[in-house]
Amino acid sequence: MFGFQLPSAIQKIQKNNDAQINSNKLTKSQQAHSQSNLENGSATVISDATTKQQQEQLKLKEQELTQKLDTAYSKIGDVTFNTDAKTFQLKLYTDSDLSKSVAQIETDPSLAEEAHWSNFTDSLLKTSKNNKKSFKAGYTFELMGVNDSNKVLFAAKDGAEISSITK
Repeated sequence: MFGFQLPSAIQKIQKNNDAQINSNKLTKSQQAHSQSNLENGSATVISDATTKQQQEQLKLKEQELTQKLDTAYSKIGDVTFNTDAKTFQLKLYTDSDLSKSVAQIETDPSLAEEAHWSNFTDSLLKTSKNNKKSFKAGYTFELMGVNDSNKVLFAAKDGAEISSITK
């Protein structure tokens, strides 16, 4: 009688052990999955925080550069920054001799050579090139019109001319 019960008892124990092992495997699998999700979630949170921090630092650097450019060009005009377009814009004061010359060129671009337009635009190109070197590539520097302040008379990006009223 014991002979017949022993295998039955062993089978019962074996079934219980198998069930426990399977349960442990499932629990470990769930823990691993949960841990993976937690780690991925943490990485996402850290990544988002890092991205936000980098964006804030970039915004501060753009503001600092705008202030520096505005100071550098303060005798002839104001520099503003368009964040979405990554563009610095120089708007000349309307009461200066320079603005009067630029206004004439804006009206009649054929006067550019006589007014030494290239000397002025060369300095704007240098500013654009310096922005790329000291700050970051991908930013545009524009000279806006005197007669029409929404009109771009000259634009440079990363030290290269991309548009000019004379061309």
